[in-house]
Amino acid sequence: MNKKRQCATEDNILFRQYLTNTREIVQDTIFHSRIHKVKNTNLLKRLYIEEDGHIHYFSYTNKKKYLFQDNPVSYVRSRHSHKILKNLKKEKYNPDIFIDLHGLTQYQAQKELGRLITICRKEKIFCAHIMHGYGKCILKQQIPFWLSQHPDIIAFHQAPKMFGSDAAIIVIIEI
Repeated sequence: MNKKRQCATEDNILFRQYLTNTREIVQDTIFHSRIHKVKNTNLLKRLYIEEDGHIHYFSYTNKKKYLFQDNPVSYVRSRHSHKILKNLKKEKYNPDIFIDLHGLTQYQAQKELGRLITICRKEKIFCAHIMHGYGKCILKQQIPFWLSQHPDIIAFHQAPKMFGSDAAIIVIIEI
């Protein structure tokens, strides 16, 4: 026990010798006053209305329950955009925006999908990556069904391995 105390005091003495020519740092604290910004409530309301406007395209009824049972999941809106789907399958598109829907309820996932489509249209982003995960496969089955109902979705396909494989979808959105 004495050896430990002796080592500790020797270390303490060495530490003090190394710090002889130093000075204590003075803490400069800068306080910023809060600037109360006037929020444009009309702009916020319009943004929420646009985001919620995309939700009405997503229905809960599963009329096409077995439509997306094939693996990999893919969809194209019309025959004219079949080339886009082919390029999606060949992994020629890199998504510009990512969204993760892990742990969300179906309603929350629908709101987030609506928000994603709104952002993509405003920012002129045509390729998005939607991560739904595995879980109980509820979102995995519902998201392709919801996306196929939306008129702004041109095509989607299961993501390539580097973007999450069958736990994700890459979507092409009409700008």
